[in-house]
Amino acid sequence: MAKKSTKELIVSLEKQGKKTKKNVWKSLAKRLAKPTRIRAKVNVDKLNKLAKKQKAKVFVVPGKVLSMGFIDTKIEVACFNYSEKAREKIEEQKGKVLSLSELIDAKPKESEMVIVQ
Repeated sequence: MAKKSTKELIVSLEKQGKKTKKNVWKSLAKRLAKPTRIRAKVNVDKLNKLAKKQKAKVFVVPGKVLSMGFIDTKIEVACFNYSEKAREKIEEQKGKVLSLSELIDAKPKESEMVIVQ
């Protein structure tokens, strides 16, 4: 059973999907509705590798960002949750960590977002 705040976030993502007619929001809501044990767990090392291939993108993690690995690139990450150490590593490289609700408010273009599993 999801927490009330998680349910509200899922509803917000679904509303954003209907309003903008973009499937990326609906996909995020669907992935976030899964049980916690099935949600994405992504290390900063993977984000670092993706950032080198895809410049100027917002990496969206419908799960948790973990701190394992090394990061040497400025990245912008929007995620449901993160470890404190992962946030520190990203911000040391002048990167940004956003919550998914902050991502909705920022209204990025679908082409600027990459969902990371």
